[in-house]
Amino acid sequence: MIKQAIIPLAGLGTRLLPLTSVFPKELLPINGKPGIEYILDECVDAGIKEVIFIISNKKKMIKTYFYNDSFYKRIIKKKK
Repeated sequence: MIKQAIIPLAGLGTRLLPLTSVFPKELLPINGKPGIEYILDECVDAGIKEVIFIISNKKKMIKTYFYNDSFYKRIIKKKK
């Protein structure tokens, strides 16, 4: 059984310029939800317990998005 997922998020997003020069493509909304959340939902549904992101130093917005605060901790507990 797969227990760990490694997700590379370090690309430059050059195909989506100029939008990706200020906003990482992984956080672009798809039906009102950031694309990375769809990937995480698939990981949770597959029973993966640990997700590792490989992030470029230039994509600090992704770190901020997943900052450990009580809102996200409640969501994670609901999904177990």
